[in-house]
Amino acid sequence: MKLLKHKAFLIAYLTIVLVVSFTNNSWRIYKDHPYQLVYGTDVNQYYGYLPQTFIHNDPAYKKNFDRKYWLIPNKNGINLPKMTLGMSIMYLPGFTVGHIIASNTNYEADGYSLPYSISLIVFTYLYVTIALYLLYLCLLRYFKPSISAVSLVLIFISTNLFYYTLCEGEMTHSYLFLLFSVLIFNTIKWFENYKTRNLLLVALALGMAILIRPTSIIVGLFSLLYGVYTTNFIVHLKHNWKSYSVAFVLLVFPFFIQMLYWKIYGGTWLNWSYGDEKFYFSSPHIIDFLISYRKGWLLYTPIMIFALVGLFWLPKKIPAMKWSITLIVISAVYILSSWWSWWFGGSFGSRAMVEFYAFLIFPLAVFIERVAKVKYLNIAFIAVFMFTTFYNILGTHKKSWWQLHWDSMTKEAFWITFSEIDVSSENHQKLEDAYRAPDDEYAKKGLPERERPFD
Repeated sequence: MKLLKHKAFLIAYLTIVLVVSFTNNSWRIYKDHPYQLVYGTDVNQYYGYLPQTFIHNDPAYKKNFDRKYWLIPNKNGINLPKMTLGMSIMYLPGFTVGHIIASNTNYEADGYSLPYSISLIVFTYLYVTIALYLLYLCLLRYFKPSISAVSLVLIFISTNLFYYTLCEGEMTHSYLFLLFSVLIFNTIKWFENYKTRNLLLVALALGMAILIRPTSIIVGLFSLLYGVYTTNFIVHLKHNWKSYSVAFVLLVFPFFIQMLYWKIYGGTWLNWSYGDEKFYFSSPHIIDFLISYRKGWLLYTPIMIFALVGLFWLPKKIPAMKWSITLIVISAVYILSSWWSWWFGGSFGSRAMVEFYAFLIFPLAVFIERVAKVKYLNIAFIAVFMFTTFYNILGTHKKSWWQLHWDSMTKEAFWITFSEIDVSSENHQKLEDAYRAPDDEYAKKGLPERERPFD
């Protein structure tokens, strides 16, 4: 197996496994039922298509099974799921294995018993493992195995990808991380050897990513600009128009499935299920999104500061990525900070940026390579990266033990919770008093939030 030949990857992966093993009891989020998923939040909405269709024979959600699905009336007044079915497609292998196990044991074959949960969790780990391996293979084209391995370890244990794999891994982020990694790997392979299967995988990955989260369309810039740099793109398109035609069909196919669902069960080809939730592109919360105490991306995941610095050195190291990653990151920050709920509800750090680490690992590797060559500075940054890892795992611990609020953090609350490993009983009330709930009512209208007490 080729995998066994990549010793640096195996060492990196073993390092990740050891860190996870040694810290598991600190951050484990499902403390009472550690292997049973909590079907009650976003995951339940993404997942509901599967038990409704394959167990209850009710893809239209007509029957009430008391699963608290978020059903929103469309313009015809028909209740349909708020979320698209993209994540259900990604969950399907795990659901299938779980259903086979539950059907042949004493567990309820209802879509929600323990075999389903364990199977979904295992597939989440498998998907992230595949993503890390694909990114490692991409990194090897430009960096030594040691730099590639260190970058891989840090992108996992020093960022909230750690949390969104191990604690709430069935949210969209680790799955999009996989799809983005597939897109990157196969884009590079396509422009190296022009094997049609690589182009089709790019199209399928992008199509699935857009179905899951439409803003993912911006990552198509990677493939487009990579091709513009490495080929005479117009000539290239003319020579490969048949492959691109098939790829286009594959790109739109996932969304066609969704449109077909809306048409069959709702009577319309298109459906906006988010009601009064929308983007405010004229007033993005960029500073809040990046550094606010409530949910600032760089405050809660500071290692990404070094990845952003690496963007300035990336064009010289990898000319084919000269503009794409920078434009993707800028576009992501602008678009995501323009959403009415720029903090994206309950989360650890800025969860909406997690999937983009598949791209940011490249400038991070450039930064690591640069500092590794400078005497004494390399030693200093070993300490820095050890701190970012400790800080990330500590944040994961605090989030999972309710010492870091999911949406109501303030400056005061931040410094109270990070002043000690565990918040003492005498400081706990101070922490509660320091929280400030977001003003959803005004935010949905695009208005400045009012000062509100924590409920």
